[in-house]
Amino acid sequence: MSVTEEDVPPPPTDPPAAAAPARREWPRVARAIAIGLYAGALVAWWATHGIPLDREQIILWLAAGLVVLTIGSPGGGPWRVLRDWAPIVLVLIAYDLTRGKADELGISPHLQPQLAFDEWLGFGRIPTVRLQDALYAPGPVQWWEIPVTFTYLSHFFVPFLVAGVLWVRDRGRFWRYMKRFVTLTFAAAVTFVLYPAVPPWLAARMGHTEAIVRTVPRGWGHRWIDLEIAQDVIQTAWDTANTVAALPSLHAGYTALIAVTLWPAARPLTRGLLVAYVLGMGFVLVLTGEHYVFDLLVGWLYVAAVCLTWDRIEARRRSADPGLTPARTFSR
Repeated sequence: MSVTEEDVPPPPTDPPAAAAPARREWPRVARAIAIGLYAGALVAWWATHGIPLDREQIILWLAAGLVVLTIGSPGGGPWRVLRDWAPIVLVLIAYDLTRGKADELGISPHLQPQLAFDEWLGFGRIPTVRLQDALYAPGPVQWWEIPVTFTYLSHFFVPFLVAGVLWVRDRGRFWRYMKRFVTLTFAAAVTFVLYPAVPPWLAARMGHTEAIVRTVPRGWGHRWIDLEIAQDVIQTAWDTANTVAALPSLHAGYTALIAVTLWPAARPLTRGLLVAYVLGMGFVLVLTGEHYVFDLLVGWLYVAAVCLTWDRIEARRRSADPGLTPARTFSR
């Protein structure tokens, strides 16, 4: 019996294979739409309320951004973001609760030894006074005060942006960084309660030093920027902050921790920028009267102690389990 062409059935189609490109494409489309909506909402919020300096608010925006950026990714999603970032928020809330605790314990703010150290370092006049005498002038805002303001405010954003980038690109390094970040923050919070310290600008108001001006917000008032709402945001943050949480300087500590975290994988140019960021932040903190040089040194010592402690803990874990890789040590 012969088989004709009509008797041969047509080749079967493969709907799943044909639909595969569409299935792979929808996360990209959804992600692009979500990014656009997120960016619009963020710009609208900033235009209405100003740039947020509240840590919890910054993390909330960052967490929403991470959810958007990881749409369709097996390692993303709201639950994964919540699980990884909720402990960080809880630690920062506990940090904020330290405001005023020294008063409740009856501990008076300390003026020494930070003032004596800086007077010795500045040959009788603290470096803040010398820098303001040389650079600061009342009246129109000078151009260099713009980067001073931005450098100071980067403390509220950069540590969390670094964490967000590490969370997306390398979850192991993210946990390595956050363990040290949380430990440093907790250690500083305990110190703020047990050893409240008077910053230079407050020491000047108390009559212990020459006149010092808090110059941080001035950069916003330059004619190139002139953001009055940003100055109001800074003033609001100052009004609700712990004014005697100066030792150690977390501004200096966080920048040093970022440098230590990124240093091993950084290229020479990036390493130079990291060093410039650490030193630049220190210069800004002293110039603006927010911290003594003594506060910076103690902040860097805290970072060294925290990093060395975690390095030893992780090394012991690897020694106890030779098959444990560094990435697995740092991740959950």
